[in-house]
Amino acid sequence: MGLIVDDNDGEVLIPPPNFSMVEDGIYRSGFPQLENFGFLSTLNLRSVIYLCPEPYPEDNLKSLQSNNIKLFQFGIEGKTMFEIIQFSSTVSAGSIGQVVLWDA
Repeated sequence: MGLIVDDNDGEVLIPPPNFSMVEDGIYRSGFPQLENFGFLSTLNLRSVIYLCPEPYPEDNLKSLQSNNIKLFQFGIEGKTMFEIIQFSSTVSAGSIGQVVLWDA
């Protein structure tokens, strides 16, 4: 996905790498940089699931908090397809709301 220009104010919105919709209200992407938060704010997210064991960067956390987005961290070492399938089967849009799955 490339750049998106917001028609209302001309702001350039940049999605995170590998961004896509998994299911209605559920998205996934590579780890977002601060320049991606303008785009992410258009999604009206309520929750983010972070799958890396490393601490979530403070600047990104502040951005989530300022938008009332909850962060759930499940540090998965050496993500295997089996682990991801097991994890995915325990999470649903109904249980958490709209989410973005970020794996680095």
